Amino acid sequence: MSNTTSLGSTARWWLAVVVGLVVSMPLAWLLSYAAPLPFFLGVFFFALFGLMIGAVMHRIASPGRPYSRAVLVAGTTVVVVVGWTASIVKEGRDFPMDMAVKVGNRTRDIGDRTIGEYRAVVADEVRSFLRERYPPGGTIGYVRWVLTSGELKKGQIAHVHRTLEPAQRGFTWAARVVLSIALFAFGVGSQTLPLKPDTNITEQAVKESEEAAPT
Repeated sequence: MSNTTSLGSTARWWLAVVVGLVVSMPLAWLLSYAAPLPFFLGVFFFALFGLMIGAVMHRIASPGRPYSRAVLVAGTTVVVVVGWTASIVKEGRDFPMDMAVKVGNRTRDIGDRTIGEYRAVVADEVRSFLRERYPPGGTIGYVRWVLTSGELKKGQIAHVHRTLEPAQRGFTWAARVVLSIALFAFGVGSQTLPLKPDTNITEQAVKESEEAAPT
């Protein structure tokens, strides 16, 4: 009777959370490339990879089930927030080089430098642009830029001679972010939240306990 009514060891659940965080890191790296895909195709990878992460967590934590809903929600939230944040940080860090590749593909005048050296120079200019126009630069600067402008206009940096923009910007980028978070949370949570106590079993156990109690 006690096995069906008591909650599982939270230590095993938090071990599953740690493993989930480890698994989420390489997948977050992949999501940073999938997220900007056109027509929101990339957001479906957030659900898919979320399912994969959640499945690993479920397998590790399952022997110790059930766990309280509060503990499950807390651990699931940690994995979703950290995994998703890692993907957006990677996207922001890659942005300067992504723009440099676009510039390099559209110009033949790179002087006496190799294409790699030329792209490195342009990437540095993009990083400086973000620091100066959208402080503090880096990922935060990238997020500010993509939400408020999303255009790298001609003349804003030395080597940009034609306006450049990412596949998504402004409202479109914000909508993609909301969808990616929701689908990522759905993917992980659909595997972890079922580890909560079975309501029917718990209610039946309470009923049996009441019936067995002396009057």
